[in-house]
Amino acid sequence: LAQAQATAQKAIVRSMLAASRYTMACRRSLCAWYARAILLGACASAGIADVPEAFSTKLRCPFAKVWLKHGPHRAAEMLGLGVPHSYGTGRRLDETIWGTCTYTNPFAGGDTCMELHGASWTDDTAAERCANAMGSVAGTLAKDGRCTISSETAGWCSTAGGSEMTHTVLSNSASTCEAAASACVTWSQGIFVVAGQCAEEDDRQGNISDAVQSDDWSGFSGGETPACSIAPGPIGAAHQLAQSPGYSINCNNTPAQQSPYMWPLRWTANVEAKSLGYQTDEVQYESRGRVWYMLDKNWKRFDTWYERGVQRAIGQSPCEKDNVDTSSTAALACNRSGSANSTMLHRGSKMVFIDWAQDGTISNCTWLDMGPIGNIRPDWFMDNRGASTSVQYLGNSHVYYLGEPRLVKQWRKKDFANQYFTMSMQANPGPDGTHWPLILNVPGEGFGDDFLQHYYGHRHLEESEADAFLLDEIFVASGGSCPQSASSGTDGPPTGQAEHVPSNLEVEEVSWREIVYTASPVWTPPEVEPSSMETGSQRGSVEVTAGVHVDTCWDAQVGSVRIAMRLSLATPAWAAIAFRETEECLMTPRGGGDGEVVFAQPDNDGNYAMSFGALPPSLKVFNADATSEFEDGLTPIVDAEGFDNSLASYSNGHLVIGFARSYDTKPSALHLTMASGIDAKVSYHSTRECFEVTDIPECSALACLACPACDASLASEQNGEQADVTMSSSDTRTQEDVTMSSS
Repeated sequence: LAQAQATAQKAIVRSMLAASRYTMACRRSLCAWYARAILLGACASAGIADVPEAFSTKLRCPFAKVWLKHGPHRAAEMLGLGVPHSYGTGRRLDETIWGTCTYTNPFAGGDTCMELHGASWTDDTAAERCANAMGSVAGTLAKDGRCTISSETAGWCSTAGGSEMTHTVLSNSASTCEAAASACVTWSQGIFVVAGQCAEEDDRQGNISDAVQSDDWSGFSGGETPACSIAPGPIGAAHQLAQSPGYSINCNNTPAQQSPYMWPLRWTANVEAKSLGYQTDEVQYESRGRVWYMLDKNWKRFDTWYERGVQRAIGQSPCEKDNVDTSSTAALACNRSGSANSTMLHRGSKMVFIDWAQDGTISNCTWLDMGPIGNIRPDWFMDNRGASTSVQYLGNSHVYYLGEPRLVKQWRKKDFANQYFTMSMQANPGPDGTHWPLILNVPGEGFGDDFLQHYYGHRHLEESEADAFLLDEIFVASGGSCPQSASSGTDGPPTGQAEHVPSNLEVEEVSWREIVYTASPVWTPPEVEPSSMETGSQRGSVEVTAGVHVDTCWDAQVGSVRIAMRLSLATPAWAAIAFRETEECLMTPRGGGDGEVVFAQPDNDGNYAMSFGALPPSLKVFNADATSEFEDGLTPIVDAEGFDNSLASYSNGHLVIGFARSYDTKPSALHLTMASGIDAKVSYHSTRECFEVTDIPECSALACLACPACDASLASEQNGEQADVTMSSSDTRTQEDVTMSSS
């Protein structure tokens, strides 16, 4: 039973030899198998978007259907991501401050102070906001007041576009600057601005963002957000970070750097789209318009002048009763024919919706805060950056385009819903030397019909045409009004509670291979290591995502599957393995009911407790009662029926958890989900991945005859630190302590 540092190769080899000698003396218990798991550790509150009805059909970017239904902040929350924090200056905005709202935080305990910034606040809007300061918790208003700065001040959590600045302190639940920043990002989808102690630490360390930063928001390093930054989590698979000033054809260290096949940065084209129902070639809905991009500014404009047919989708805007298609089996089918002209603008985190009157003037204008979601990045279809995604380069193919054959280069891009886009780029450039986007096939992503769109009439844009993206500002400057759309509600994601809309573009395992090719003259693809299927040496093992590995085997003698997970965690935080009934990546079963989860949670000293219990749908809601109900329903795993022999060990930035679960027969496959938090408190996950284990191998016939519980430690040759592992069991025999050194 060994724990060693991944960089200490000699220690690893010696530990393996020691474990081998030890397990040869045993015959059948779980100790030997858990030794392998430990050695593995050594070796390696926003809501629904108030989108104007006329625009719900025009939002076609990847993942648009998710934030359309729930709002961009809630969509970010649903997809397991947050908004980057801002480090560096540690100052509050020098602007008009209405006053403060002080309330009791039901999660962290104690009073929390929030400053209301900006000239837009009135006595009425401030009172309305403070009446629901945190969920249903009401606060106390103090006009012209300021939050008190103390020696525990860590910084400010900026939300609602900077109009709400919440004073953040270092506490037992967030004892470090990194934890305070993560809490702001994960819980509030805010931007964390350092102050007080964290400003001092920032000065000493240069910038503490690296300790919190992950691949979820690649390229963000504090202070001003650099160009080429991508959005967090799954949204980063296709989108820029909203706070980024824009993209470049020469983004350093990106797979598509200088590729001639990425989208042009500045261009416009006509676009026609047609949606297709599942297992039919009949067009359900179609639209026509023109799209404009200045991606080097993180800007987009989309004009629509034609819509016909029935839109079938979950999360679409309200449908007039007379327009509802009752013959459809979809959750909502609405006849959208006869819409008026409209324009959508997207600049950074601001999305504007404009309706046009018959005389060509603006009849209505509103805007929506998109949080972290920026515009599409021009290389989105060529690489596998972001979370829950993959890419497959298909090569050249002849297609019919506008009735004529055309040679295209094609890529397929997988999304979080396990469906894929297909992008067809012009292979042979025309007189202008550009490889234009020609055809894009988009899946419904579980919320609606698939659609196919093509672009034509392309041309490059000039800087002099920038005003075309600023229609709202010009309108307001001339005396018009363009207010921000309100958001409401705190509901969780619809997945599992609404009928899944099937797609014709579901990933088929037999046909999918990840192939990252960008034609970049700069980037060198990493060498591809043989997969476990090719080597045959890793049956039952899954590399779930970077820093997360799961190992399984079947113990035929006792009829149980042993499961161990190793994951990288900067500090002790909760972690979980959930059991799914189907391949669908859902938190809880479709149609209702609870899921099942093994939950590992550390105490203040970093010692973990393992539990098993129900995973209720109510936990999707940001609600203290739901959290308490979940925790109260957990049973210590040693007392849980069907479970035996558990372990939990945290050391040197790695957590290893393991347990055995009984089955009547060996499962042909296990559908599992792993998740981990930012700290010990139950909260929205910072990491979440669905995965499947098949072809589970037989466990080795090795055992410790009298070792129902083990407490083992190994002194590291490098630093002398010890890693303690505790295995608990429902067996009541006397616990034995086994100590094994690396020698």
